[in-house]
Amino acid sequence: MEKINIDGILDFATERSARKAIFKEGHFDTGLLLYAPGQTTPDHKHSDIDEIFYVISGEGTITINNEEVLVKEKDIIFSPYGETHGFNNTSANNWVVLQIKIDTLKNA
Repeated sequence: MEKINIDGILDFATERSARKAIFKEGHFDTGLLLYAPGQTTPDHKHSDIDEIFYVISGEGTITINNEEVLVKEKDIIFSPYGETHGFNNTSANNWVVLQIKIDTLKNA
């Protein structure tokens, strides 16, 4: 078992959003998505990865298949492979999202 306190990796970049890796084992990959106010990740999709997003703090919008959804602290979202999604910190505060990626090809 491994323990980590996320306070030590909450390093927000000024020029663009950041992903801080936490754990990677087998078909699981976890990390923190860090968004300062106004930062985004463009819409994209994965052909081989399911993702779960859990909002640790802050709020913003996730675009899912061209539909914007407001998400805030304690919201959890499942994005199956093939679904388009993107992120936008629309608030005046930092936004922290836990990302859990599951490689569907390794599950086959």
